[in-house]
Amino acid sequence: MKLLIATGMFPPDVGGPATYSQTIAEEFSKRGHNITIVTYSDNIISKFQIQSVSRKLPKGIRHLAYFWQVLKQGLHTDIIYAQDAVSAGFPAALAALLLRKPFFLKIVGDHAWEQGQQRFGVTDTLDEFLAKRYGARVGFLRMVEKFTARRAARVVVPSAYLKSVVERWGISVEHITIITNAVSLPKIIPAKEEARRVLGLDGFLLVTVGRLVPWKGFVMLVELLPKLVEVIPKVKLIIVGDGPERQQLELRSKKYKSRDTVLLTGNVSKDKLAVYLAAADIFLLNTSYEGFSHQLIEAMSMGIPVVTTNAGGNKEVVRDGENALVAEYNNFESWKEKILRLHEDEELRRVLSQSNKDIMQRYSVENMIQKIENLLLTG
Repeated sequence: MKLLIATGMFPPDVGGPATYSQTIAEEFSKRGHNITIVTYSDNIISKFQIQSVSRKLPKGIRHLAYFWQVLKQGLHTDIIYAQDAVSAGFPAALAALLLRKPFFLKIVGDHAWEQGQQRFGVTDTLDEFLAKRYGARVGFLRMVEKFTARRAARVVVPSAYLKSVVERWGISVEHITIITNAVSLPKIIPAKEEARRVLGLDGFLLVTVGRLVPWKGFVMLVELLPKLVEVIPKVKLIIVGDGPERQQLELRSKKYKSRDTVLLTGNVSKDKLAVYLAAADIFLLNTSYEGFSHQLIEAMSMGIPVVTTNAGGNKEVVRDGENALVAEYNNFESWKEKILRLHEDEELRRVLSQSNKDIMQRYSVENMIQKIENLLLTG
C-alpha cells in the first residue's frame, strides 16, 4: 500500500498529532508499506519522504500550497489519510476528491470549538457549544469540518466521546470507527529520587502536562497553589507544555507570589517528559474537554497517583477512588480537597499507583497499527 499521511504537525513538533503521525509512518514502513508525508513545517529532518509547506506563508496561500502538495503526491499514492478536519484535512479532502482516491480522516477534537475558545470569545464547554449557533467565523469552521468528515470513507476517533462529537456534526455512525491511540513510554525511566536529582527538584511535586489553552484549567491550579502551601510548605507545581496562556500563567504566578513554587518548563522532549512524570508525587489534569489524553494514560501507567476530571474521554479510563481521584473542573475546593487527601493518605497513593500498572497493555502500538491497517485496506 502506498499511503499519504496529511498532517499539520510532524516531529520535531511536539504533541499528540505529531507523535501519532510519526508512529503510523514508522510502523507501516516496517510492514512494507510506502509512506509519503505532507505537513506544515520549516525545519523537518526525517528519514521519510516528506513534503513540507512553510508556516511562514500567509493563511490561504499556505493552505493552497498544502493542497497542491497533496494533489501532486497523491497522484502516486493509493490512500490519503488526514490527521485533522481543517488545516490538513480540508485541502487533503479536496485533493482526494479530484484524484478520486480513497480518503480517511482522523479526528482528535473539534477545531471550530477550539478556535472559538482561543480567538472568537466562545466560553461554552464543547457539549454546550455543539448545541448552539455562533457567528460567521465559527460557522465557517464548522462547515469546513463537516465537509471534510463527510468526504471521508471512514472517520477514525480515539474514544467513544469523540465518536459522539462527530455524530453531532451530522456524520452517520456507520462511517465512524473508534481506534484508541497507542501510548508508549521511553525504554528507560528513572526512579523517583534519580529523576528529582536530574531535575534539581525536591518537595511535594504536582506535575501537569498539556497545551496551555483555557480549557486545560492551568490558571486555577496556579491560583490554588498559595492555599496548598499553607498546608504543604514544600509543594511545587510543574507545568509542562506551551501555548497561548503562558504569559498569563507567568503573570498569575507573580501575582500570587508563587514564582518559587510554580515552574513553567515549556515544551520538552518525550524522554524529558518521562523524567518530570517520574519525579511527580501526583499528576494533575484539570480539563473541561479531553478527547483522549496520552499524558493521562502515561502517568497512570507509570504508577503516578492521578487527580483529574470526568470530562470527555477521561470517563472511559478513570474510575473515581479505584485508579484515580476525580475532581470537578475548575472547582477550587474540590481540587484542594483531592490533592490534600492524597498528600495525607500514603496508603491511597499506593493503591492508586498499583491499580494502573497493566494499563499499557490496553493501548499498545501493535494493537493500534493492526486496527488502522485493517481499516485502510478494507475501507
